[in-house]
Amino acid sequence: MIRPRLVPQGASLADRQGRRLDYLRLAVTDRCNLRCRYCMPAKGIDLVSHADLLSFEEAERLIGLFADLGLRKLRVTGGEPLVRSGTLGFMAAVGRAYPSLELLLTTNGLLLERHLPAIVAAGVKRVNVSLDSLDPATWSRLTRRDGHAAVLASIRAVQEAGLGLKINVVVMGGINDHEVPGFAALTRDSDLEVRFIEAMAFDGGGGVPTAHLRATDIHARLAAYSDLTLLPGRPTEVARRFRLAGHTGTVGIIAGHTRTFCGTCNRLRLDAQGRLRTCLYGAAGLDLRALLRAGADDADLAAAVQAELAHRHTDGHAAERATNGKCSMASIGG
Repeated sequence: MIRPRLVPQGASLADRQGRRLDYLRLAVTDRCNLRCRYCMPAKGIDLVSHADLLSFEEAERLIGLFADLGLRKLRVTGGEPLVRSGTLGFMAAVGRAYPSLELLLTTNGLLLERHLPAIVAAGVKRVNVSLDSLDPATWSRLTRRDGHAAVLASIRAVQEAGLGLKINVVVMGGINDHEVPGFAALTRDSDLEVRFIEAMAFDGGGGVPTAHLRATDIHARLAAYSDLTLLPGRPTEVARRFRLAGHTGTVGIIAGHTRTFCGTCNRLRLDAQGRLRTCLYGAAGLDLRALLRAGADDADLAAAVQAELAHRHTDGHAAERATNGKCSMASIGG
């Protein structure tokens, strides 16, 4: 059955700078089975009640709305998305209803291996796995949990299943920056991408101070390890991607803290409460869950979204200046 288009003709996802926003990162939960030091305090965060979470039925309706407005890519995130009961069924339903969407998943990998057959069956095209250290002891200090071997097993399972794979590494000075060459070596014989990410201040007040390594610092560490060739990419890509000499896979550098890619950013976020965020560094804005529960139709929702996009900040620095304080990345949606 073809879903009828219920939004006005000509309505689309674009901001006042003319950037087309065709990539949605949907957080299905703010809960996580790790306590990463750069993400949240050791005691965790104040969690959203189940009643206040965006339901999967509500989320699917909003995905349909965004698809009508030009959405091309959907990434399911958290918290840790696989800790919420029903996430696998939700992804399968989305895959069936919107086969033209590129369906992606970001996970910490702890539960990934056991759920991988269902994830493949749902139509997920690529998995991003967070792994901030190749050393089990360092990983446990960073995450305040055990489970490093389970993450490595999940990475191997993703490769064996033939899914696209990216490994996300938040680079922190004095903690794991010496591991950049080791992570880069993972691309020698495997067709995967390791993405090195500048640390960002979204720990909810519970993280440990770290020396901020900029993208240029990460690049210097990679260049000391191997010759680098810059690869062409789409204008909307946040990572500058490189191939190392003699390596099968690629590496990427994401300037998440210095924010050099804002001019072409095509991303929107929906947090676990159904609030639309037009910038990672900005405040939670339009409450789409509240509109849904008040009975808004698709035309009303589309108008509200477009009104919110009309106030999107020029870049992440402007968005940060307009925001009072920062919360945990788990509350925002990774």
